[in-house]
This record gives sequence, structure tokens and C-alpha cells, in this order.
Amino acid sequence: MISSDGNQHPIPLTPPGQDALATAALVIGLLLMALQLWLLTVALELFQSGRGLDIWPLALISGAIFAGGLGILRLLRRRPGLRHGESEVPLRELL
Repeated sequence: MISSDGNQHPIPLTPPGQDALATAALVIGLLLMALQLWLLTVALELFQSGRGLDIWPLALISGAIFAGGLGILRLLRRRPGLRHGESEVPLRELL
């Protein structure tokens, strides 16, 4: 894309904010994985101490975290659609 001052500027490959959203999702995903690892450690310690019935709530929490991660992944892969009454603007008009 060439601007009015004659300099050529590259066309961004992603929409504005997409990189920040992906980075935030990555950080949240890593934190949730760390929490799941901690829950696994606690559950293993409880199982080895003979309190095997106490690990089921931890397994349910871990499953909920996993389901939440799948939900976030689905949100990130979703494509925004047009609202009713909006017309699609050709790319060359935006440049």
C-alpha cells in the first residue's frame, strides 16, 4: 500500500487486535495448564495417602478447565460474520 507521502507501507496480515487476543489466550491457556498440573499433583498425593475418594472433585475441576479451554479454542477459530443490514466493503476500497 502506498501512502500520500509516497512511502510504501506493508498491508497487515491480521486484523487489528488479533495478535493481542491470541497472546492473551496463550497466556490464559498456559496458566490453566499449570493449574491442571497442580491439581494432578494434589490428586496423586491424596491417592497415595489412601484418600482415593477425595480425588473426584479434583478430577471434575480439571475436566471443567479442559472444557473451558476447548471453548476458548472454539472462540478463537470463529469467523466474525456480517450483521443484518450491513453490506460487504471490497478490499480495494479500504486501501
